[in-house]
Amino acid sequence: MSDVQVPLLPTHYYHIYNHAIGKENLFNNEKDYQYLLDKIKPHILPVCHILSYCLMPNHYHFVVQIKSLQEVSSFLEIKHGADKFNRKKSADENYIVNQISQQFSNLFNTYAKHYNFHNDRWGSLFKRNFRRKEITDTDYLKKVICYVHQNPVEAGFVQAMKDWKFSSYLAFQSSMETFIARDETLELFGGRKNFDAYHAVRSELKDGF
Repeated sequence: MSDVQVPLLPTHYYHIYNHAIGKENLFNNEKDYQYLLDKIKPHILPVCHILSYCLMPNHYHFVVQIKSLQEVSSFLEIKHGADKFNRKKSADENYIVNQISQQFSNLFNTYAKHYNFHNDRWGSLFKRNFRRKEITDTDYLKKVICYVHQNPVEAGFVQAMKDWKFSSYLAFQSSMETFIARDETLELFGGRKNFDAYHAVRSELKDGF
């Protein structure tokens, strides 16, 4: 199921994606890409593990696993203060789940404000609110991760996945520090060898699904 109203539930996996409005771009230069990447840590890393991502000129993809209820609750309690957190949680049974979605919205709203300011524009930047599709099958999860990394090649921007700077693929080819849940993702594939083998096969998934 793919719908803006699908809740982001603790420990569940999701494909998060969106497009620019009309024929516009989301990213015009390397500084734009880097700005969004820099904002990932404060906004969504506290509530999710990122298994893969790809930023394209006019759209983006993230494959994430929402963190446990305890981890998310601890973050929100620190962010809002214990009294406010407990009061809000008591008054609204959906408070924590709604706050998870809000963290993602904050990331994309922050980026839109940055883009509009630096490009002398106003109004909506994204086609719609961010989309999310829950992933409940492990094999399908692996296919989506590969699909996300293959996006720049399929679009004709580069010849090989390693040549696109604005995806998580390169993080899996090195041992450098990364915000990607690298070890957990490689374990999902059964190791780096299987990870590479899966990526060598073209995914048949379609953009915007």
